[in-house]
Amino acid sequence: MKKFIIAEICVLLALAGGFWLGRVTGNNTSYENYYDNADKAWAAAKQLDTPPVDIDSPDKNRLREVRAAYREVFENYPDSLWADDAIYQLATRPRTDEEAFALFRRLINNYPDSEWADDSMYAIAFASYQIAEELKKTGTLESLDAYYDRALALFNQLVATYPGSELSEQAQFNTAMCYYGKGELNLALSTFDTLRIPFSDSPLFYQILYVTGDIYLKQQAYEDARVEFTNVVDSGDPDLAPLASFGIPQSYLAEGKYAEALEGYQKVIDLYPDAKAGQDAYFYMGWAYERLEKYNEAIAQLQKGIELFPRNENAANAQVYIAQIALANKDITTAVDAFQKVADNATYDYDTRRMAQYSVGRIYEDNSETDLAIAAYQKLLVEFPEPHKKATHESNNINENYIQNLRSTGL
Repeated sequence: MKKFIIAEICVLLALAGGFWLGRVTGNNTSYENYYDNADKAWAAAKQLDTPPVDIDSPDKNRLREVRAAYREVFENYPDSLWADDAIYQLATRPRTDEEAFALFRRLINNYPDSEWADDSMYAIAFASYQIAEELKKTGTLESLDAYYDRALALFNQLVATYPGSELSEQAQFNTAMCYYGKGELNLALSTFDTLRIPFSDSPLFYQILYVTGDIYLKQQAYEDARVEFTNVVDSGDPDLAPLASFGIPQSYLAEGKYAEALEGYQKVIDLYPDAKAGQDAYFYMGWAYERLEKYNEAIAQLQKGIELFPRNENAANAQVYIAQIALANKDITTAVDAFQKVADNATYDYDTRRMAQYSVGRIYEDNSETDLAIAAYQKLLVEFPEPHKKATHESNNINENYIQNLRSTGL
């Protein structure tokens, strides 16, 4: 019976495509007892792998023995019943990501009728999709389309070649997600639309509705987005309902309907106080208050979010936003305090902290507080010796000469 396994593919930083390895017949194979020996080799490999050893096992010697045993099966007995099984078992516990790709491709090319062929094809496709998604997050200049297109081709090939596969539905969904990732929103939307009826009883149905709502939000079709999000909320899906509930006030915020956004964010907090959507709502309420020019309420709400959820990804930006609101309202003390809290928080990213420390010095300098400005700039040089990632960032202009000139000017 087929064992349904899709390994969590780690992000691949190097992708070597197009591997093809021919079958290798071991020199020591006894062809008279070929299949009996293959059965014995497979049984020995499975015995070594009982209980199954995973890639993170601390027993590295046993892991190496298991890998070697599986390789012996498919290298020495490529025409046996177990060759494809052995390749798949090794591919899910590879030494490197490149080895996994090579093994998956070898299985697809040499054993296209294997029960593992669709899993292997999906694994390569999904890994390619994941690479594109991760590169997008890092803001790399490397072209993402090649990875999305490779994933698209393999997902489509899987659907066409293995229409009865348990992975066929997910592959169809993922083709739309590839278009979405590439920014081809109309194509993604039309692909999702074709899946709505055939997937009406699928576990993927509400994912389709949620991503469709997100596409409408990006296209500024706010009412359409809210319709899709509301359908997901009404489903009660434990994973998607909080996200969709948060999407509703997000659409109001983007549309400039700030009072409706505040009401929606509060509803998210009430319904999902422990979910990430509930945490995020605290911060976005602060931004909605700012848009309404209710600055005291905005600062109070942002501070509440930071106090309750200091590890939330919005915390650093919220603290910076407090400083900016205070600075715009000429509240220098609050602005400096907020920026300094960012600079002194080791959990925030380096560039944000460096920017904040520079901002403290800049505020003091602009307000003719020369001694305080010098102290802030000296702290910048000591605690943030590496330049800001953005070469043109103003903090990169601060050096000993700048401080010396500032001291001379202030005399």
